[in-house]
Amino acid sequence: MSRHTGPRVKVLRRLGCDLPGLTTKSMSRRPTPPGHAAAMNRRFPKLSEHGARLREKQKLRFHYGLSEHQLLRCYQTAARLKGDTGSNLLHLLESRLDNMVWRAGFARTIPAARQLVSHGHVNVNGHRAKTPSQLIKVGNSFALRPKCLTREDIRVSANNPICEPPSGLKIDLDTFTVTVEGIPTREQLPIEVDIQKVIEFYAR
Repeated sequence: MSRHTGPRVKVLRRLGCDLPGLTTKSMSRRPTPPGHAAAMNRRFPKLSEHGARLREKQKLRFHYGLSEHQLLRCYQTAARLKGDTGSNLLHLLESRLDNMVWRAGFARTIPAARQLVSHGHVNVNGHRAKTPSQLIKVGNSFALRPKCLTREDIRVSANNPICEPPSGLKIDLDTFTVTVEGIPTREQLPIEVDIQKVIEFYAR
């Protein structure tokens, strides 16, 4: 399945939570599941064990804007690494360049950050990056290219970020340069997700 291009608030209502990486909108105005029957009951149906695992997996997929294949590949990579698979998976997702650009506040959503990278507006360690999935390591730095410094939408976003940037990102708003001193941890995630259920979904 490809990335989601349909109504985003409908996704929030189906999953029962806000996903700031997907959209700046909230489900608070319509806190019921989508569909007429669900709206009449005004509650979320009870999920099976598989349904609960699927919902947690979908939270990650939609928040980070990944396809099913991309998320599966991240899980397979995380499972091969030493240590806890859940922590490894979150580390890989948070290390993606498009997520880092969003976490720094340079874009309102992760899809918008991905577009910045894909269009060649981001440098990593002084070199132009064009791969949103590029993994950023501690000690790396990334910056917007000079022609972006005058863009009003980027300045507004950087000065009023959707989520507070994590402490591991040292941000210079004068040059739009970010030095990575630490990858965001599980406690710093902007969404609530049961990562153990995600691992159980793939390990079944």
